[in-house]
Formats: sequence, C-alpha cells, structure tokens
Amino acid sequence: MLTLDKISEYKYLIALITVFNFLLTPIHIALSGFSPAHIVVVNYTIVIISGSLLATVKRGKISTYILGVITLASIWLEYSNSNSTSILVCRLLFSFLLFLLLCIILVRQLKNIKEINLQFILGPILGFLYLGILGGILFETIDFLDAGSFQLIKGFSGFSYYYFSFISITTVGYGDITPLTAPAQSLTLVMNIIGQFYLAIVIGVFVGKYINQKPK
Repeated sequence: MLTLDKISEYKYLIALITVFNFLLTPIHIALSGFSPAHIVVVNYTIVIISGSLLATVKRGKISTYILGVITLASIWLEYSNSNSTSILVCRLLFSFLLFLLLCIILVRQLKNIKEINLQFILGPILGFLYLGILGGILFETIDFLDAGSFQLIKGFSGFSYYYFSFISITTVGYGDITPLTAPAQSLTLVMNIIGQFYLAIVIGVFVGKYINQKPK
C-alpha cells in the first residue's frame, strides 16, 4: 500500500519521473490525438504537484504549496483565456518563483546528506532538470517582452522554449532555434555557463563524498 512515508521516501524518484514525462509531451501529443495545450497543461500540473512533495520543513512546504496553487491556477486559467496578458505574466512569474524555490530546497537537502544513497544520486539529476525548466520560463519571458527575440522552428509551440533551454544548458546547439536579440543571446550564454559549472560542481561533490566514504 502506498503511504505518505513511502511517497516521502521516493519523492525524488517521483519528481524525476514526472519531469521526464513532461519532456516527452510532444510524443504524448503525437500519439494521443488530444489537444496539445491540454496535454501540456496536464503534464505541467503533474510536475508542480510532484515538486511540492520535496519540501520537508514546514515553512518550505507552505511556501511551495502557496506558489504551486497560484501557478496551477494561472496555468489552468491561461488554458481557457489564452489571450490574457495578465494571466500569462502571472504564470511566468509564479512558475519561475516556484521552480527557483524547488532548486533551493534541493540544494539545502543535498547539503545535509552525508552518504551516497538514492536521494543523493537522483537529487542532482532532478536539480539539472529544474534548471532547464527555469531556463525555459526565462526564454519565454524574454520572447514575451520582445516578440522578435528568437528565430523559431516550424510548428513552434510553448514547449520549444524548454527544448531550447535544455539544448542551451547541455551546450548541444543544433541551431534550429536562434537567439536574435542581445538579451536573448545573453541569457543563452548564461545558461551555457551555468549548465557546465553545475555538472562540474556536482561531479566534484559526488567524488568527494565517495572518497570520504571509502574505508581507510
């Protein structure tokens, strides 16, 4: 039976699976035949709900729940009011704050883990995925403020911002989406640098803990 303790034990794994599920959204759309907007909204909702499980401290839980509820409300309102600028701004702002908070919670929890276990392995992976989502929100915000910020691909959708964000932090650079304005290029450069430093720091911490655990 699935209990609250079991959910808490596997919270990183649950959150990780839901983020990967979100990244597979275009495949869900192609196979299901449902409305693309509806699938994006549902998958994003699942990511937010699973992310809210991460907080363990009361203050963090309350903050996560408040930001989560506001973000979910703005996402669903935007689904039915796609032309509302105020709802779009609200969704961008609160979703950014929510995932930033989740990243902070992850970092604080990983600092307290003294040995290499499942949480220590899955936590940094989840943090990297949250970083990609944060980048997607920022890229969408820049394109909202200046509609000519990117040269977009054929069949562009809101998911493309997240695609470009992950392409940026992994420094793959396919060239199918191109930043055209100085702010967009600047953010792309920052995401490139953060992505590389993130991996270097995580590997360094992982190796350090592994060495400290080896019997002397």
